[in-house]
Amino acid sequence: MQKSLTIFVRFFLIQIQFCHFVTAKGFSQTPLDLQEALQLAKQNNLQIKKQEQSQKLAELEELVQKAQRLPLLDFTISSSFFSEIQEIDLSQTIGIPERRVELGGHNRSELMIGVRQPIFTGFRLRSQIDLAKTSTLSEQVKMDFLSNEIYHRIYILFYKAQSLYNQRNILESSLKRLDVQLEQVRNLYSAAQAMAFDTLQVYNQTLSIKIELKKNQLNTRLTSLQMARLLDLPEVRPIREIELVRAGGDDISLENLKVQAVQNRPELRTVRLSQQGALIQQKLARSNYYPSIFANANYHYAKPGLDPVANNWMDYFTVGLNLRWNLWRWQGDQKRVEEFQVQYNRITLEERELLRTIEYEVEESFENLKFSLQELELAEELQTQQSERYRIVSVQHENGIASTNDLITAETDLTQAELQTQQALIQYYIYLANLKKSIGVIVE
Repeated sequence: MQKSLTIFVRFFLIQIQFCHFVTAKGFSQTPLDLQEALQLAKQNNLQIKKQEQSQKLAELEELVQKAQRLPLLDFTISSSFFSEIQEIDLSQTIGIPERRVELGGHNRSELMIGVRQPIFTGFRLRSQIDLAKTSTLSEQVKMDFLSNEIYHRIYILFYKAQSLYNQRNILESSLKRLDVQLEQVRNLYSAAQAMAFDTLQVYNQTLSIKIELKKNQLNTRLTSLQMARLLDLPEVRPIREIELVRAGGDDISLENLKVQAVQNRPELRTVRLSQQGALIQQKLARSNYYPSIFANANYHYAKPGLDPVANNWMDYFTVGLNLRWNLWRWQGDQKRVEEFQVQYNRITLEERELLRTIEYEVEESFENLKFSLQELELAEELQTQQSERYRIVSVQHENGIASTNDLITAETDLTQAELQTQQALIQYYIYLANLKKSIGVIVE
């Protein structure tokens, strides 16, 4: 009795632990809907995170370039040893024969604090700042482009999962119909009204549907794995199953879509920023034609100071202007200016090509979307016809008018029509996502 009680208690504790594990596991794997997936991609996707760091680097570089306009403060300490001592021959100046005076000593030490302020650099500093601003904007546009690509992949995976769910439901419904048929054929076989081949034919069709269900289960798992990888999730979460409503036939203007694409596509903004950058680099190269002027103000505390004979510590100030002008470089600066002009012309041609590509992508997505609506209407009509056909053949089979092969063929055609309808519905949503991506509004 005591041994039985002990076994019962252990079994009860195991059941509690198992229930706790199932609850925790189910809680951690809550279904993932589309909006949450988009938000997690923005937070966790590694490519987006790397692009965020590139954007921060560009912003810091812009601050560095702006700081070059401000005064620079330097602090210098130097100590030198001279192997020879500088001397002055007084006999050449005051007429005293053989009179030489040493200046300073072997050692020289100096402490200097200096301020350096650019006054004119041939517009070089301004061009460098403008170029850094363009680079920052370019990184922001790259972020938009990368986000659109990743969000589009999330849309595709989400709708792929919905397609697999719908396919599973249709196959399960088909399997239930086949089970009913198999039971009916077996009853007819028992009553000597059907052959063994009929039961075998229905059973083989049942096995074929079960194989498709196994493939569906594998593809669903792989789709969840791809989503988890894209979102950088610590564990795989199933994608939420939703009911996709039938698409409406809204009147969409193709010309308006093209206008939106020109306004919103990040690739086009990237090319135009590259054009702007080429012009700024041309200005930067042209700045070498002009001189550079800097103002300097330094405080010195040195030994020896301005009086080398006394050889004592002395403090003093120096103020001055520095001018540097590159007068001749064998036309290197001119060639550099021409190089960026050629680069600007090349980017201009790239912009024209991209505009044509965007126009084609919008038109292609628009035509595919219209076709998917027409295909969906025809698929729904075909499904209705096949459903009625299956009903009629089922009645005829029960009355012994239709053969088992006719019944299986009608059931197979009905299943294919249902799969075609759900595929057309999913294809509509995929084409809609492609259209949004082509006009640059994949996430509104």
